[in-house]
Amino acid sequence: MEDIVSVNAHRFQTPLFLNGEFPGGDDSTYHIFFFPRENTGFFNLNGNWTDIVLNRVIFISPGVGFSVKCEEASLDCFHVSFKSRVVNAGPHCYFTVVPPEYRHTFTDMNIALATAFLAERQAEALEHLRSILEMMDALISGSRITYAARHEGRLLRDIPRHFHDSEYQIEYFTAEEGSIYCGNRWMEFFPGSLCFIPPGITHEIIYPKSGKVENYSIKFKLGEDSRLSTPKEAFVTEVSEKRRPVVLGLLKKIVGEYVQDIPTSPEKLHSLVNIIYEINGMPSRNVGESGLITQIKQIVNANISKKLRITEIAYQLDLSHEYVSRQFRKNTGQTLASYINSQRLESSLVMLRNTNMPFKQIAAECGFKNVNYFHTIFKKHFSLTPRDIRKHWDREMTNNAQGE
Repeated sequence: MEDIVSVNAHRFQTPLFLNGEFPGGDDSTYHIFFFPRENTGFFNLNGNWTDIVLNRVIFISPGVGFSVKCEEASLDCFHVSFKSRVVNAGPHCYFTVVPPEYRHTFTDMNIALATAFLAERQAEALEHLRSILEMMDALISGSRITYAARHEGRLLRDIPRHFHDSEYQIEYFTAEEGSIYCGNRWMEFFPGSLCFIPPGITHEIIYPKSGKVENYSIKFKLGEDSRLSTPKEAFVTEVSEKRRPVVLGLLKKIVGEYVQDIPTSPEKLHSLVNIIYEINGMPSRNVGESGLITQIKQIVNANISKKLRITEIAYQLDLSHEYVSRQFRKNTGQTLASYINSQRLESSLVMLRNTNMPFKQIAAECGFKNVNYFHTIFKKHFSLTPRDIRKHWDREMTNNAQGE
Protein backbone atom coordinates (compact mmCIF):
# COMPACT_ATOMS: atom_id res chain seq x y z
CA MET A 1 0.00 0.00 0.00
CA GLU A 2 1.65 3.20 -1.16
CA ASP A 3 -1.34 5.37 -0.14
CA ILE A 4 -0.88 5.00 3.66
CA VAL A 5 -1.13 8.41 5.28
CA SER A 6 -0.87 7.64 9.02
CA VAL A 7 -0.17 4.81 11.43
CA ASN A 8 -0.71 4.11 15.15
CA ALA A 9 0.99 1.21 16.92
CA HIS A 10 0.78 -0.06 20.51
CA ARG A 11 1.78 -3.14 22.50
CA PHE A 12 -0.78 -4.22 25.10
CA GLN A 13 0.08 -6.42 28.06
CA THR A 14 -3.08 -5.60 30.00
CA PRO A 15 -6.64 -5.90 28.62
CA LEU A 16 -7.76 -2.57 30.11
CA PHE A 17 -7.29 -0.55 26.91
CA LEU A 18 -7.65 -3.43 24.47
CA ASN A 19 -10.96 -5.13 25.28
CA GLY A 20 -14.13 -3.73 23.79
CA GLU A 21 -16.55 -3.68 20.88
CA PHE A 22 -15.77 -1.77 17.70
CA PRO A 23 -18.76 -1.52 15.35
CA GLY A 24 -16.77 -0.42 12.29
CA GLY A 25 -17.61 2.63 10.23
CA ASP A 26 -17.20 4.46 6.98
CA ASP A 27 -13.66 5.72 7.57
CA SER A 28 -10.52 4.35 5.88
CA THR A 29 -8.95 2.75 8.96
CA TYR A 30 -7.37 -0.70 8.77
CA HIS A 31 -6.49 -2.79 11.84
CA ILE A 32 -3.89 -5.49 12.50
CA PHE A 33 -3.79 -7.50 15.74
CA PHE A 34 -0.88 -9.83 16.50
CA PHE A 35 -0.77 -12.09 19.58
CA PRO A 36 2.73 -13.57 20.17
CA ARG A 37 1.31 -15.51 23.13
CA GLU A 38 -1.76 -17.68 23.48
CA ASN A 39 -4.61 -16.18 25.49
CA THR A 40 -7.78 -17.76 26.85
CA GLY A 41 -9.87 -14.89 25.48
CA PHE A 42 -11.51 -14.62 22.06
CA PHE A 43 -11.81 -12.37 19.04
CA ASN A 44 -15.07 -11.77 17.19
CA LEU A 45 -14.56 -10.60 13.63
CA ASN A 46 -17.71 -9.34 11.92
CA GLY A 47 -19.77 -11.93 13.81
CA ASN A 48 -17.26 -14.75 13.27
CA TRP A 49 -15.57 -16.10 16.41
CA THR A 50 -11.92 -17.19 16.70
CA ASP A 51 -9.80 -18.20 19.65
CA ILE A 52 -6.50 -16.45 20.36
CA VAL A 53 -3.92 -19.15 19.76
CA LEU A 54 -0.17 -18.68 19.81
CA ASN A 55 0.99 -16.21 17.10
CA ARG A 56 -2.52 -15.39 15.91
CA VAL A 57 -2.65 -12.46 13.47
CA ILE A 58 -5.85 -10.71 12.39
CA PHE A 59 -6.29 -8.27 9.50
CA ILE A 60 -9.39 -6.03 9.37
CA SER A 61 -10.44 -3.75 6.52
CA PRO A 62 -12.37 -0.46 6.96
CA GLY A 63 -16.01 -0.75 7.99
CA VAL A 64 -15.76 -4.24 9.50
CA GLY A 65 -16.99 -4.60 13.09
CA PHE A 66 -15.08 -6.60 15.67
CA SER A 67 -14.81 -7.19 19.41
CA VAL A 68 -11.93 -8.25 21.66
CA LYS A 69 -12.17 -10.04 25.01
CA CYS A 70 -8.76 -10.99 26.41
CA GLU A 71 -7.85 -12.36 29.81
CA GLU A 72 -5.25 -10.66 32.00
CA ALA A 73 -2.94 -13.68 32.26
CA SER A 74 -0.26 -13.99 29.58
CA LEU A 75 -1.65 -11.16 27.44
CA ASP A 76 0.72 -9.84 24.79
CA CYS A 77 -0.81 -8.05 21.80
CA PHE A 78 0.44 -5.69 19.11
CA HIS A 79 -2.29 -3.48 17.66
CA VAL A 80 -1.65 -1.46 14.52
CA SER A 81 -4.20 0.89 12.95
CA PHE A 82 -3.52 2.84 9.81
CA LYS A 83 -5.34 4.97 7.28
CA SER A 84 -5.10 4.96 3.53
CA ARG A 85 -6.33 7.34 0.85
CA VAL A 86 -7.57 4.34 -1.13
CA VAL A 87 -9.31 1.27 0.29
CA ASN A 88 -7.31 -1.76 -0.84
CA ALA A 89 -9.01 -4.24 -3.15
CA GLY A 90 -7.20 -7.11 -1.39
CA PRO A 91 -8.59 -9.45 1.31
CA HIS A 92 -11.51 -7.90 3.21
CA CYS A 93 -10.47 -9.38 6.56
CA TYR A 94 -8.92 -12.61 7.76
CA PHE A 95 -7.22 -14.34 10.67
CA THR A 96 -4.33 -16.77 10.42
CA VAL A 97 -1.27 -17.92 12.36
CA VAL A 98 2.30 -16.77 11.73
CA PRO A 99 4.31 -19.90 10.78
CA PRO A 100 7.61 -20.89 12.47
CA GLU A 101 9.88 -19.53 9.75
CA TYR A 102 8.39 -16.02 10.07
CA ARG A 103 7.71 -15.71 13.81
CA HIS A 104 10.88 -14.08 15.11
CA THR A 105 11.11 -11.67 12.17
CA PHE A 106 7.43 -10.76 12.37
CA THR A 107 7.65 -10.10 16.12
CA ASP A 108 10.76 -7.93 15.66
CA MET A 109 8.97 -5.95 12.94
CA ASN A 110 6.07 -5.21 15.28
CA ILE A 111 8.41 -4.17 18.09
CA ALA A 112 10.27 -1.84 15.72
CA LEU A 113 6.99 -0.32 14.49
CA ALA A 114 5.67 0.29 18.03
CA THR A 115 9.02 1.79 19.07
CA ALA A 116 9.13 4.13 16.06
CA PHE A 117 5.55 5.28 16.67
CA LEU A 118 6.16 6.02 20.37
CA ALA A 119 9.28 7.99 19.40
CA GLU A 120 7.13 9.97 16.91
CA ARG A 121 9.23 8.83 13.94
CA GLN A 122 6.27 8.59 11.56
CA ALA A 123 8.27 8.04 8.34
CA GLU A 124 10.19 5.15 9.93
CA ALA A 125 6.94 3.69 11.31
CA LEU A 126 5.40 3.75 7.82
CA GLU A 127 8.36 1.80 6.42
CA HIS A 128 8.05 -0.84 9.15
CA LEU A 129 4.31 -1.10 8.43
CA ARG A 130 4.91 -1.67 4.72
CA SER A 131 7.35 -4.47 5.59
CA ILE A 132 4.74 -6.06 7.86
CA LEU A 133 2.08 -5.88 5.13
CA GLU A 134 4.44 -7.50 2.63
CA MET A 135 5.06 -10.37 5.02
CA MET A 136 1.34 -10.75 5.68
CA ASP A 137 0.76 -11.07 1.93
CA ALA A 138 3.23 -13.97 2.01
CA LEU A 139 1.39 -15.52 4.98
CA ILE A 140 -1.86 -15.91 3.06
CA SER A 141 -0.39 -16.96 -0.29
CA GLY A 142 1.20 -20.37 0.43
CA SER A 143 0.10 -23.86 1.47
CA ARG A 144 0.88 -24.78 5.08
CA ILE A 145 -0.32 -26.07 8.45
CA THR A 146 -1.69 -23.09 10.39
CA TYR A 147 -2.51 -24.86 13.67
CA ALA A 148 -1.96 -28.29 15.20
CA ALA A 149 -2.70 -29.51 18.73
CA ARG A 150 -3.40 -32.63 20.74
CA HIS A 151 -5.89 -32.39 23.61
CA GLU A 152 -5.70 -35.19 26.15
CA GLY A 153 -7.45 -35.86 29.42
CA ARG A 154 -8.65 -32.35 30.23
CA LEU A 155 -11.85 -30.36 30.14
CA LEU A 156 -12.13 -28.43 26.87
CA ARG A 157 -14.11 -25.27 26.33
CA ASP A 158 -16.92 -25.74 23.78
CA ILE A 159 -16.22 -24.14 20.40
CA PRO A 160 -18.99 -21.65 19.49
CA ARG A 161 -20.42 -21.49 15.99
CA HIS A 162 -18.03 -19.93 13.46
CA PHE A 163 -16.36 -20.52 10.09
CA HIS A 164 -12.95 -20.05 8.47
CA ASP A 165 -12.40 -17.87 5.41
CA SER A 166 -9.50 -19.86 3.98
CA GLU A 167 -8.57 -22.60 6.44
CA TYR A 168 -9.50 -26.28 6.33
CA GLN A 169 -10.01 -28.04 9.66
CA ILE A 170 -9.63 -31.66 10.76
CA GLU A 171 -10.78 -33.01 14.12
CA TYR A 172 -9.84 -36.60 14.96
CA PHE A 173 -11.20 -38.06 18.19
CA THR A 174 -9.53 -40.95 20.02
CA ALA A 175 -11.52 -40.96 23.29
CA GLU A 176 -14.97 -39.91 24.58
CA GLU A 177 -18.10 -38.80 22.73
CA GLY A 178 -19.65 -35.44 21.89
CA SER A 179 -21.56 -33.44 19.27
CA ILE A 180 -20.51 -31.33 16.33
CA TYR A 181 -22.57 -29.00 14.16
CA CYS A 182 -21.21 -29.11 10.63
CA GLY A 183 -22.72 -28.66 7.18
CA ASN A 184 -26.08 -27.43 8.56
CA ARG A 185 -26.69 -30.42 10.82
CA TRP A 186 -25.70 -31.85 14.19
CA MET A 187 -23.70 -35.07 14.29
CA GLU A 188 -22.23 -37.17 17.07
CA PHE A 189 -18.58 -38.10 17.28
CA PHE A 190 -17.07 -41.17 18.94
CA PRO A 191 -13.56 -42.59 19.39
CA GLY A 192 -12.26 -43.08 15.85
CA SER A 193 -14.41 -40.31 14.33
CA LEU A 194 -12.81 -37.84 11.91
CA CYS A 195 -14.42 -34.54 10.97
CA PHE A 196 -13.35 -32.57 7.90
CA ILE A 197 -14.47 -28.94 7.53
CA PRO A 198 -13.68 -26.91 4.37
CA PRO A 199 -13.47 -23.08 4.39
CA GLY A 200 -16.76 -21.20 4.69
CA ILE A 201 -18.60 -24.04 6.47
CA THR A 202 -20.20 -22.99 9.77
CA HIS A 203 -19.38 -25.39 12.61
CA GLU A 204 -19.63 -25.76 16.37
CA ILE A 205 -18.25 -28.39 18.77
CA ILE A 206 -19.67 -29.48 22.12
CA TYR A 207 -17.16 -31.50 24.13
CA PRO A 208 -18.04 -34.01 26.88
CA LYS A 209 -17.96 -32.65 30.44
CA SER A 210 -16.02 -35.63 31.75
CA GLY A 211 -12.69 -33.93 31.07
CA LYS A 212 -11.42 -37.11 29.42
CA VAL A 213 -11.69 -36.14 25.76
CA GLU A 214 -8.74 -36.92 23.51
CA ASN A 215 -8.47 -35.44 20.04
CA TYR A 216 -6.16 -34.03 17.41
CA SER A 217 -7.04 -30.67 15.87
CA ILE A 218 -5.36 -29.60 12.61
CA LYS A 219 -5.94 -26.51 10.47
CA PHE A 220 -4.30 -25.94 7.11
CA LYS A 221 -4.58 -23.71 4.07
CA LEU A 222 -3.84 -24.25 0.40
CA GLY A 223 -2.25 -21.50 -1.67
CA GLU A 224 -3.71 -20.32 -4.96
CA ASP A 225 -0.92 -22.09 -6.85
CA SER A 226 -1.43 -25.40 -5.02
CA ARG A 227 -2.12 -28.48 -7.12
CA LEU A 228 -3.85 -30.18 -4.20
CA SER A 229 -7.61 -30.47 -4.17
CA THR A 230 -9.95 -31.46 -1.35
CA PRO A 231 -13.55 -32.65 -0.93
CA LYS A 232 -15.95 -29.73 -1.25
CA GLU A 233 -18.35 -30.89 1.46
CA ALA A 234 -17.86 -31.25 5.21
CA PHE A 235 -18.22 -34.72 6.71
CA VAL A 236 -17.95 -36.72 9.93
CA THR A 237 -17.09 -40.38 9.51
CA GLU A 238 -15.63 -43.29 11.42
CA VAL A 239 -12.08 -44.26 10.50
CA SER A 240 -11.72 -48.02 10.06
CA GLU A 241 -9.58 -49.96 12.54
CA LYS A 242 -7.14 -50.74 9.72
CA ARG A 243 -6.61 -47.06 8.85
CA ARG A 244 -6.43 -45.66 12.40
CA PRO A 245 -2.69 -46.33 12.93
CA VAL A 246 -1.92 -44.54 9.64
CA VAL A 247 -4.09 -41.53 10.52
CA LEU A 248 -2.77 -41.36 14.08
CA GLY A 249 0.85 -41.68 12.98
CA LEU A 250 0.56 -38.78 10.53
CA LEU A 251 -1.35 -36.50 12.93
CA LYS A 252 1.17 -37.16 15.72
CA LYS A 253 4.01 -36.12 13.44
CA ILE A 254 2.24 -32.95 12.31
CA VAL A 255 1.43 -31.93 15.90
CA GLY A 256 4.95 -32.80 17.07
CA GLU A 257 6.53 -30.64 14.38
CA TYR A 258 4.12 -27.76 14.93
CA VAL A 259 4.72 -27.49 18.68
CA GLN A 260 8.48 -27.63 18.02
CA ASP A 261 8.26 -24.85 15.40
CA ILE A 262 9.39 -27.25 12.67
CA PRO A 263 7.74 -26.39 9.32
CA THR A 264 5.63 -29.29 8.06
CA SER A 265 6.95 -30.72 4.80
CA PRO A 266 4.82 -30.53 1.62
CA GLU A 267 4.85 -34.34 1.58
CA LYS A 268 3.02 -34.55 4.92
CA LEU A 269 0.40 -32.01 3.81
CA HIS A 270 -0.01 -34.03 0.61
CA SER A 271 -0.47 -37.24 2.62
CA LEU A 272 -2.98 -35.53 4.90
CA VAL A 273 -5.15 -34.41 1.97
CA ASN A 274 -5.00 -37.87 0.37
CA ILE A 275 -6.06 -39.50 3.65
CA ILE A 276 -9.09 -37.19 3.77
CA TYR A 277 -10.18 -38.46 0.36
CA GLU A 278 -9.59 -42.10 1.25
CA ILE A 279 -11.45 -41.90 4.55
CA ASN A 280 -14.40 -40.24 2.84
CA GLY A 281 -14.54 -43.10 0.33
CA MET A 282 -13.49 -40.96 -2.63
CA PRO A 283 -10.54 -41.47 -5.01
CA SER A 284 -7.87 -38.79 -4.67
CA ARG A 285 -7.75 -36.32 -7.55
CA ASN A 286 -4.37 -34.89 -6.60
CA VAL A 287 -1.46 -34.90 -9.02
CA GLY A 288 2.26 -34.92 -8.48
CA GLU A 289 2.56 -38.22 -6.58
CA SER A 290 1.23 -41.62 -7.55
CA GLY A 291 -1.12 -43.55 -5.32
CA LEU A 292 1.56 -46.23 -4.89
CA ILE A 293 4.08 -43.77 -3.45
CA THR A 294 1.46 -42.38 -1.06
CA GLN A 295 0.66 -45.92 0.12
CA ILE A 296 4.34 -46.69 0.67
CA LYS A 297 4.82 -43.53 2.75
CA GLN A 298 1.73 -44.27 4.81
CA ILE A 299 2.98 -47.80 5.59
CA VAL A 300 6.38 -46.41 6.62
CA ASN A 301 4.85 -43.71 8.85
CA ALA A 302 2.55 -46.22 10.55
CA ASN A 303 5.37 -48.71 11.26
CA ILE A 304 8.30 -46.41 12.00
CA SER A 305 9.04 -48.08 15.37
CA LYS A 306 9.33 -51.54 13.81
CA LYS A 307 12.23 -53.17 12.01
CA LEU A 308 10.68 -52.31 8.68
CA ARG A 309 12.04 -54.10 5.62
CA ILE A 310 11.33 -53.27 2.00
CA THR A 311 10.21 -56.88 1.45
CA GLU A 312 7.54 -56.42 4.15
CA ILE A 313 6.27 -53.20 2.54
CA ALA A 314 6.11 -54.97 -0.82
CA TYR A 315 4.23 -57.88 0.78
CA GLN A 316 1.57 -55.52 2.17
CA LEU A 317 1.14 -54.05 -1.32
CA ASP A 318 1.18 -57.46 -3.00
CA LEU A 319 4.08 -56.35 -5.23
CA SER A 320 7.69 -57.41 -5.67
CA HIS A 321 10.28 -55.55 -3.60
CA GLU A 322 12.27 -54.77 -6.76
CA TYR A 323 9.26 -53.03 -8.31
CA VAL A 324 8.46 -51.10 -5.11
CA SER A 325 12.06 -49.90 -4.76
CA ARG A 326 12.32 -48.92 -8.41
CA GLN A 327 9.04 -46.99 -8.48
CA PHE A 328 9.82 -45.16 -5.23
CA ARG A 329 13.20 -43.97 -6.48
CA LYS A 330 11.78 -43.05 -9.87
CA ASN A 331 9.00 -40.91 -8.34
CA THR A 332 10.85 -39.34 -5.40
CA GLY A 333 14.51 -39.22 -6.40
CA GLN A 334 15.61 -41.07 -3.25
CA THR A 335 15.86 -44.69 -2.26
CA LEU A 336 13.20 -46.21 -0.04
CA ALA A 337 15.82 -47.13 2.57
CA SER A 338 16.95 -43.50 2.68
CA TYR A 339 13.36 -42.32 3.15
CA ILE A 340 12.77 -44.78 6.00
CA ASN A 341 15.92 -43.58 7.77
CA SER A 342 14.97 -39.91 7.31
CA GLN A 343 11.55 -40.53 8.87
CA ARG A 344 13.14 -42.36 11.81
CA LEU A 345 15.60 -39.53 12.35
CA GLU A 346 12.78 -36.99 12.23
CA SER A 347 10.88 -38.91 14.91
CA SER A 348 13.97 -39.25 17.09
CA LEU A 349 14.58 -35.49 16.89
CA VAL A 350 11.09 -34.74 18.21
CA MET A 351 11.53 -37.28 21.04
CA LEU A 352 14.93 -35.85 22.04
CA ARG A 353 13.41 -32.40 22.36
CA ASN A 354 10.19 -33.42 24.09
CA THR A 355 11.12 -36.27 26.44
CA ASN A 356 13.79 -37.40 28.89
CA MET A 357 13.84 -40.90 27.42
CA PRO A 358 17.24 -42.66 27.43
CA PHE A 359 18.92 -42.76 24.01
CA LYS A 360 18.59 -46.54 23.94
CA GLN A 361 14.81 -46.31 24.32
CA ILE A 362 14.54 -43.59 21.64
CA ALA A 363 16.59 -45.74 19.27
CA ALA A 364 14.26 -48.70 19.87
CA GLU A 365 11.05 -46.65 19.51
CA CYS A 366 12.28 -45.16 16.22
CA GLY A 367 13.22 -48.53 14.75
CA PHE A 368 17.02 -48.35 14.84
CA LYS A 369 18.69 -51.74 15.31
CA ASN A 370 20.85 -50.56 18.23
CA VAL A 371 21.85 -47.38 20.03
CA ASN A 372 25.36 -47.28 18.48
CA TYR A 373 23.93 -47.32 14.97
CA PHE A 374 21.44 -44.62 16.03
CA HIS A 375 24.28 -42.37 17.24
CA THR A 376 26.29 -42.93 14.07
CA ILE A 377 23.53 -42.20 11.57
CA PHE A 378 22.17 -39.31 13.67
CA LYS A 379 25.51 -37.49 13.71
CA LYS A 380 26.03 -38.16 10.01
CA HIS A 381 22.66 -36.61 9.21
CA PHE A 382 22.59 -33.65 11.65
CA SER A 383 26.35 -33.12 12.24
CA LEU A 384 25.58 -33.29 15.98
CA THR A 385 25.15 -36.18 18.40
CA PRO A 386 21.82 -36.86 20.16
CA ARG A 387 23.46 -35.69 23.39
CA ASP A 388 24.47 -32.38 21.74
CA ILE A 389 20.92 -31.82 20.51
CA ARG A 390 19.41 -32.49 23.94
CA LYS A 391 21.93 -30.22 25.71
CA HIS A 392 21.27 -27.43 23.22
CA TRP A 393 17.51 -27.78 23.62
CA ASP A 394 17.68 -27.90 27.44
CA ARG A 395 19.85 -24.78 27.44
CA GLU A 396 17.45 -22.94 25.12
CA MET A 397 14.44 -23.89 27.28
CA THR A 398 16.27 -22.68 30.41
CA ASN A 399 17.16 -19.36 28.77
CA ASN A 400 13.58 -18.87 27.62
CA ALA A 401 12.26 -19.58 31.11
CA GLN A 402 14.69 -17.08 32.67
CA GLY A 403 13.73 -14.46 30.12
CA GLU A 404 10.03 -14.63 30.95
